[in-house]
Amino acid sequence: MSITDEQIKEFSATISKERLSAFIQDSTDTIDVVLERYQNNILISQALYPELSIFEITLRNAIDTMLKSCFSETWIEDEVKQQNLLLDYEHAKLVSAYNSVKNDRTVKRFTIGKVIANLNFGFWVNLCSKKYNAKIWTKKGTFKGVFVNYPNNIQQINNIARKLDLIKALRNKVYHYVPVLKNPNALLNRYNDIQELLSYLPHDKSNMLMRTSSFLTTYNEVLKKTNRAK
Repeated sequence: MSITDEQIKEFSATISKERLSAFIQDSTDTIDVVLERYQNNILISQALYPELSIFEITLRNAIDTMLKSCFSETWIEDEVKQQNLLLDYEHAKLVSAYNSVKNDRTVKRFTIGKVIANLNFGFWVNLCSKKYNAKIWTKKGTFKGVFVNYPNNIQQINNIARKLDLIKALRNKVYHYVPVLKNPNALLNRYNDIQELLSYLPHDKSNMLMRTSSFLTTYNEVLKKTNRAK
């Protein structure tokens, strides 16, 4: 028996029809099964937060540090004044982020760090694409300036870019409450991609991910629960 609109409407105060319907997988699903999938998705998404947030911050800090070292300590201010390093789309995003912080009356003191924090993950992922080969990644010291622990002598940003695009897609699903468990193996592969790319980036002594990560435990618990219900 298929789930009726009336059943879905019972939960519309907290879950929209469109949101809950995304968790229906076949005509034999009951409303309880769908609600459990929704709950499991929240648990998995919650467990991914440390990986996604730490990866995003580490990547952007590493790219910023490299650009300061290889191009200019004031690369952001320079680029806002005159477009040189960035292509049109990323330049527009940078100028928008800069002006947003500059014109925000709630910001007591303007800093470049606040501009960097105002640039989204997609901005930094775009900088790691092959379209920036000529402007950034073929320059001496740029690749190893970010991916300091990359093990291969062939330092091609394309190898990194493919995995970054997949991680960005997962991040967007998590942050927009889209189902992420339809393909458990693909989800585990993305988790492993994050771990791999993090291993290439600079480390410090905080061990923050080790102290906060619960993804594998949650992932295995959810899969066990799902398999028992079948």
